[in-house]
Amino acid sequence: MKIIVGLGNPLKEYENTRHNVGHMVIEKVAEEKKVKLKRNSKLKAKIASFLYDKEDIVLTKPLVFMNESYITVKKLLSFYKIPLNDLLVVYDDMDLPLGRVKFTLKGSSAGHKGIGSIINFLGEEFPRLRVGISRPPSQLAVDYVLSEFSQEEKKFLENVLKRCVVALLDWVKFGLNYVMQKYNRKDFL
Repeated sequence: MKIIVGLGNPLKEYENTRHNVGHMVIEKVAEEKKVKLKRNSKLKAKIASFLYDKEDIVLTKPLVFMNESYITVKKLLSFYKIPLNDLLVVYDDMDLPLGRVKFTLKGSSAGHKGIGSIINFLGEEFPRLRVGISRPPSQLAVDYVLSEFSQEEKKFLENVLKRCVVALLDWVKFGLNYVMQKYNRKDFL
């Protein structure tokens, strides 16, 4: 079993913001795999599951605010009893250009409150997929991540989300080392 958690904020007003790229990736996988995300109050998340390459996959959108993301992760790990290497957390990253994706196994939060809450709970070593949203040109980081993508960026983002689906399925099938080598290249934008 593999669990993929896409970070974001649960309210409708945050749905299309840069900070919700993790949720967008989960929604795109669900759409591609024709599964419906359903509310699970016990796990404080919307959950969908499907079989891929003989592996049960659980897609998760936490229904807690970003800085409480660890709550859903804690509940998932307790309920499904999987090792950390079978968990993948997807989130937005301002330190990567828009559309760039990068798989990592460990590292700091770099100021990201959601991933920071999970690090405080799990430690720094667990699989992640960072999705680039670029740095704000001049505005405060908090205003930037809570803003929506421009029309031009939205067109580009659709292709990024599709690429993330393929990358996540490759992670399921081939593992973290494979996807790090394949997708972390700078020319793979």
